[in-house]
Formats: sequence, structure tokens, C-alpha cells
Amino acid sequence: MNGYLSQAVTNLQATEKQISHLSGLPSAAQKIQAESITLISSILSTVQTTQHTIISFVKKSVPELNEIDAMLANNQSLPSIQAAIENVKHETITLQSDVNETTNQIQTASLQILSYFNRLATIESDLTTQMFKLQGQRDYAKDKEEATKKKYYYLLALGPFGLIGLATALGLYLKWKSDVNDYESQINALNNQIRALKTMQSASQLLGTDFRGVMEKISGVKNAVDFLSSDILIIESDLDESNIFLIIELKIKAAITEVQTLGVDAS
Repeated sequence: MNGYLSQAVTNLQATEKQISHLSGLPSAAQKIQAESITLISSILSTVQTTQHTIISFVKKSVPELNEIDAMLANNQSLPSIQAAIENVKHETITLQSDVNETTNQIQTASLQILSYFNRLATIESDLTTQMFKLQGQRDYAKDKEEATKKKYYYLLALGPFGLIGLATALGLYLKWKSDVNDYESQINALNNQIRALKTMQSASQLLGTDFRGVMEKISGVKNAVDFLSSDILIIESDLDESNIFLIIELKIKAAITEVQTLGVDAS
């Protein structure tokens, strides 16, 4: 299968792979990453199963409708034609139920994907707040480091007169210098998380786009199945009312075209 729906599925698979390969995310974003991978995997499986179900339906129903067309052309008995169309109706209703279920699952999943955007934005806000706090603490420590460094060199310049406070000044200087290094390390680690998060946000935007693509294609398939089901019911009604076979033949031929088109839509 290499139609529009398959291409939409391929795009979604590529985005799933991109999201699964992301690393360095903050723990809250890792949870969203895991949730999205599980969600995409489930939807992909559902869509692909539905694709195969539709293709199987097309392969089975086209010959059945062609047979009904031939039965009408040969003026075979009405009960035998009614039985044949009843069989196709049952198959169509079963397919319609499957496609509706798939559509509902995708719509529910789309709401979950939308929630990821808000959750990622909240995480970004939290990281930004942490960054401002760390930068303020680092700057304060740097000021203290510089002040104690100057005091240390001042006491050192005093020679013997500065010995009493020299050890204390050196200890404070080393303490603030260590604090500055620690804050710089935390800031670097946080910057890495923020970069990873932004990549996750971009991937999530792409996920939303790809998901809409799948949803649009499935909606098209659903509409096609709904139209087909409606037309089969009309044909059945025409048979029950013993309408002219020639008119029913035309409707059967139209139904055959609809099924073939459905096969293309679902491929």
C-alpha cells in the first residue's frame, strides 16, 4: 500500500522515531515522551489494521457486487439477489463499525496530543524560572568571590599584619569560587535540558501536523464507507420494493466504483 493514507502513516512513524531518539530531557518531559510513543504506536497499529480490513473488504465485495450485477442483468430470482445484497450489507455495516471505532480512537488521541503542548509549555516555564534563579545565585556568588579575592590580596599585601585574617579570607574565597563553579555546572546542565525540551516541542508540533494528516485521511475513508453503506441500504430498499432491475443495476455499478475508490483512499 502506497496511497495517501499510507504516506500519512509513514510520516507519523518518522515523527515517532524522532521523538523516541530524543535524550537529555527533564524528567517531566521524559514522561510525555514515553506517553506519546505509546500513543503513536497504538494509533499506528489501529490504523494499519483498519487499512488491511478495508482492503480485504474491497477484495471480497467487488466480486460480490459484480456477481449481483450479473444476476440483475440475467433477471435471476429476486430472493437470490436480495440474499446476495443482504450479505454485502452485513459486510459493509461491519466495516462501518470498525472504521467508526478507529475514527473515535484517533479523535480521542488528538486531544491527548494537544494536551502535550500545554504540558511542555509549563515545563519550559518552570525551567526558565529555575534558570533565572540559578543565574541570580551565581551572580551573587561571583560578587562575593571577587570581594573575598580582593580582601585576600589586600591582607596578603599587609604582610605580617594581615596574617590574622588571611586564612579566613582564603577559606571564604575558595568557598565562593566553588559555589560559582557549582552554579555554572547547574546552569550548563539546565541549558542542555532546555535545548532538548525545545527539540521535543518542535517534534511535538510536527507530531500534531502528522496526526492531523492521518485524521484527515481516516475521515475521508469514514465518509466513503458511510456513503457506501447508505447506497447499499437504498439498493436493498429498491429490491424490497421490486423496482426496475435496470435502475438497480446502475446503482450497483455506482457502488462498485465507490468500493474501488474506497480501496484507493485506504491504501
